[in-house]
Parts: sequence; C-alpha cells; structure tokens
Amino acid sequence: MKRKSIFLTFGLLVLSWIGCVENDLPYPTIVGQITEMEVAGMTSCRILGASNTVEIKVADTIDLRDLRVEKLVVTEGMKVYPDSAACLDIAHFPDTGFVSADSLPAGMDTRMNFLNPVKFRLSLYQDYDWTVNVSRDIVRKIKIKNQVGSALIDDYTKNVIVYVDSTEQPSLRNIEIEELQLGSSIAQTTPDPSKVVDFTRPRVFYVTAFDETEEWTLSVQYPNANVQLTQLSAWTRRAYVSGSISKGEVEAEYRKAGETVWESVLPNEISYEGEDFLIMMTHLAAGTNYEYRLTMNGTVGEILTFTTDTIMQVPNLGFDDWVMKNEKTWYPNATLDDADHFWDSGNEGASIASRNPTAPETGDVVKGRAVRMASDYISIASKFAAGNIYTGDFVGLAGIEGAELDFGQPYTGRPSALKGYYRYTPGVIDQAKAPYDALMGQTDSCHIYIGLFDWSAPFRVNTTTGTFVDLTWNNESMIAFGELKSNEATGSEYKQFKINLTYRDYFTHPKYILIVASASKYGDYFTGSTSSVMYLDECELVFE
Repeated sequence: MKRKSIFLTFGLLVLSWIGCVENDLPYPTIVGQITEMEVAGMTSCRILGASNTVEIKVADTIDLRDLRVEKLVVTEGMKVYPDSAACLDIAHFPDTGFVSADSLPAGMDTRMNFLNPVKFRLSLYQDYDWTVNVSRDIVRKIKIKNQVGSALIDDYTKNVIVYVDSTEQPSLRNIEIEELQLGSSIAQTTPDPSKVVDFTRPRVFYVTAFDETEEWTLSVQYPNANVQLTQLSAWTRRAYVSGSISKGEVEAEYRKAGETVWESVLPNEISYEGEDFLIMMTHLAAGTNYEYRLTMNGTVGEILTFTTDTIMQVPNLGFDDWVMKNEKTWYPNATLDDADHFWDSGNEGASIASRNPTAPETGDVVKGRAVRMASDYISIASKFAAGNIYTGDFVGLAGIEGAELDFGQPYTGRPSALKGYYRYTPGVIDQAKAPYDALMGQTDSCHIYIGLFDWSAPFRVNTTTGTFVDLTWNNESMIAFGELKSNEATGSEYKQFKINLTYRDYFTHPKYILIVASASKYGDYFTGSTSSVMYLDECELVFE
C-alpha cells in the first residue's frame, strides 16, 4: 500500500510539472488564400494573391444586391468570416470553403450584397483579410449616323463624345442616333435616344436599372486638328497604329527621321474590323526615331513621329554566371547581392538535405556554362523536388510541406520569342500527388514557358495552398505567353528551340517577365520522375 502511495504521489508531481511547462512552440504560418471563387452569372474572375483581392465580372443583367456565391475554395483548414453586413443571412452562411453551393446542407444561404467591396477574413493560426469586388460586364454601344471613328467614353465622369463627318453631316440639329446603350442591356434610357436630334449643345440621358439611375452627357462634335483618332504603339522592330475611318481605306508611309524617301506599308499589313483599322510597320531598327503619315481617302495627313524601343535582354540568359551560398546552395546569378538577383530555383528548399537539383554544368554545354536541372526525391523531407529555374525569388517555406515563391521580375520590353538550346532525358514518373496521381508510370515531360504580365508586384506562389499563376487567357494580367512542352528525349545532343509569344493586344506595356523551365512539368504538384534531367543553354530573347 505504501508503494502505491509513493507511485501515486510521484505521478501527481509529474502531472503538476507538466502542467507548469509553457508551450513555447510557435504556431505554423499557413497563409489564408482564396484559390477559387464563383458567383451567379459570372463572366470572369481574377484572383490577385499579391494584394488579397478578387475581381469578378458578372453579366450586365445581374442584380448585385442579391448575388449567390456558388463556389468559395480557400486554404484547407481555414475558417471563413464573411462581412456580416453584406450577407443576406449571416447566420446561415458557411464558415468554411465550399466547392459548390448546391452541395451545402439544406438551409445554408450564400447570397450577398456586392454593390460595394465585400471583405472576407480567413483564419487558422493567423488572420488574412481578402476583398472581393464584383462589377457588371457592361459593353457600352454608341452609334450615330455619319460617325467618324469610335466614341470617346469616360466611365468616371460619364461623358461621351462622338465625332461626325462635317461633309456628310453639315448640321448638328438633325443628328440620328442609331444605337445608344450606356448601361446594362436591360436599362431604361430617358429621354428616348431616337427622339433626340438637336446636338448643338451636349444632351443629358438618364440610364436606370436595379433602382439606380446614372446621368450621362453625350456631345456630338466635328473633328478638328487637335482630335487624335489614332493610337500608336512602338515596339523594338515594328510599330502599330490603330484608328477608325467612316468609309474608304487608309494608307500609311514611314521613314527614318532625316531621310527623304518614304516606305509604304503593304496592303496585307493593314487589317480592318468594321470602321477600325490596324496598321503594322515592320523591319524597323531598335532605338531609332521615325516619321510616319496616314492617307485617308486620298487626303494626306500630317507627319508624326515615334521612337522604337531598345532591345531589352534579361541577365544571365546564357546561364554562365553562378554563385554558391554558404558553400552548399547554388544560385544562377553573378553575385549574392540583391541587385544581381534575377533568377532562382528550388535549391533553397532542398538545401536541408544539402542537395542542388539545379546546378551549373561545365562539361555538356553549347558554350561556357549551362544549367542542369535534375529532378530528385528529398528523403529527409519526404518530398519530390523538380529541377527548375525561374525569374523571381524563393520567399520561404509555407506550412509544413510547401513553399512560397515570388514569380516574375520587372521588365517592360516586348520580345517576339524566346530561343535557345535544350537537352532532355525524361524518366518514368515515380512520384505523384493529387491531382496528378493518375500520371504514375507515364513518361515525364519538361516545360519551358515565358509570360509577360502587367502585375503591380511579383506574383506570390504558394504550393501549400495551390496558388499558382493562371497561364490561360482568362488571366487578364497576362499580356503575352508562349511555351514548350515535351516528353521526348533529345538524345545526346542539344536541340534548338524557339518559343513564339502570342500577345493579347499590341498597345499594353508589360511590367513583369516570367521565364520558367522545369525538368518535370508537374513538379509544382510534387509529381514527376527522379530520373528526369534537362539542360538549358545559350537562351536569348528575340525581337522581330
């Protein structure tokens, strides 16, 4: 009995000591992200991870005051706290993410008022605030008889200016409005546009929909010398001019500043869409001053000028410069200084096992040094690591298993292609995770891609939350894109490649460039072959 008493006393002392021990282990940092979101009537969605913002457009017939959230996918484990003032029934709004509102238990209500920006707070160990902005996808349509060019629309001041041909329309007292849609396609416009004919002064129209009324001012004027009906975009070796012409055709000529002979733009370099035209001037010299003039229906316009862009390469595209940090981690840059940091890889994450999936190659090269990317399995972390390289920065680990990367580096050039040499030996996929676990046993693929974006900051990738750059044209930030994907071995020799860039438009300057190469295409999802190896050498941006 005495022994039992001693053991009991000892046990109580131990429990008391344990109860006094403080838990000094820090909570893990798991970033709260909205990775997917859909609402009723949605036409597009843009998720900006860098600013924790979601930009959604819906059909112009949708009432923003009573809008159902149909999908809200967030970082696993996060609690969702929506703006209570925006919820039509806060008591029945889900407190977790969901892939479909139809799959929620009966009685749940995901309707919200999106007339103003709506806040969502995601919380696990830390709080992350997101803002969702929803707007109608309104296409404003203005067409007046004898109109010249496109209408000038100021959405902010709600002013519209339309120019008409002074010969065909000598009076502003008998203007004929053929089409006027300034708001939603179901909005009511007063007064009736077809009955307003006198535009010797600006006229006011009231556009009403969803119990809201907007006041718009429409002016009809004659063009004058100060009116610019054309837009020019000068690239490195070509330039684009867009404009409008009510009837007939347009011709264009250009020459270097100081020269006397004009060069005519070929007919196949001028395209038309309705009254709008697009002219392309080619075979230009980089960083050079030019003059050009347009001829519309036989009338020669004034001489205008432009300067082409200079050639903008990015550092170390030949992959000759390398530096080692702490005698264990390779970086594809000239020095470790921030000013020289343009490229990065997954080496920092693999450094816990003193491994470098991405390293310099000095033997098997086209010239100088090359980059060798060998996919690997890091046993100490129990994770597959694809050999890769990208323009950007490794930020750090995210949670227990993932990483955060800043994709993209500042860049304003507009190349036409990326070319270089690669050598690839694919292995059989022996590491696979969802959603690509079905690829197990298939041949691995390499991936090289280049994109130009108008981001305001680098894109924060988070492999834990599945936050990656959208490489489809649904991504409105993407200005240009091109890629190479292959599961074929190149043999013992390097193979030359050229990736042409497709541009969304010719007039937007990019702000960031993203170049990524990986020996395993789905390495971001920890899927690939530990036998896949890719070499990349002597790359450069092409300006044509």
